[in-house]
Amino acid sequence: MELYFVLKSPARAENVGAAARAMKTMGFSRMRLVDSKVHQQDQAHWVAHGAQEILEQAEYFPTLAEGLTDMDLVIATTARRRGRYLHYLTPKEAINQVNNKQLAKVAILFGCEESGLSNDDLVHADIISYLPLKVAYPSLNLGQAIMLYAWEFSQGLAEENEEKNAIQAENAQLRVLQQKTEQLFELAGVSQQEKLADWVRDRLPMLEQRDLNLLHLLYKDLERALAGKNRG
Repeated sequence: MELYFVLKSPARAENVGAAARAMKTMGFSRMRLVDSKVHQQDQAHWVAHGAQEILEQAEYFPTLAEGLTDMDLVIATTARRRGRYLHYLTPKEAINQVNNKQLAKVAILFGCEESGLSNDDLVHADIISYLPLKVAYPSLNLGQAIMLYAWEFSQGLAEENEEKNAIQAENAQLRVLQQKTEQLFELAGVSQQEKLADWVRDRLPMLEQRDLNLLHLLYKDLERALAGKNRG
């Protein structure tokens, strides 16, 4: 499994340099930037201090949709609750969700320093995560937040083996199930605003691999039944 740190609209080059240094310290190297190229500035390389290759190899994308399109699971980080019904997971809980699925690429998404991620940004996420801090008003900067998540994931990710990697390369079940779920909602006339639809969207990424496999088979049976009904 490959873990990507995706930075949405970072404003300060120094923070991106600190993020690169934190990533390398914890054994990670894959960085993506969206709507910002501050990683190319000298200040970022000065602060990176030995992790400049992460900045040099970082991928740039103009939009968040493009930056996340090939990800099997997206974990968005936030410091505050949002209006829509969501499950908020600690880093350790998020790691458990990664470990019990067959995934090839996972992204941890961070927002800009001033405002974090918008509600529109969170639409692209499968899981919402937060850091349970002692103070009521969290004040971690981007580099600190990435350091904490990188440390947690470096400790918690399951060891990989060749057999698991082979399975991961052929599986994108979560994405397929999400697409099929939306198709069923559309077919059934379920409104985008209905609480049931929101609940299903929130809970689907929380399922273990065994349950994803069973749901995948169920959807196949439903598709065959619907196809037979339409032919009749």
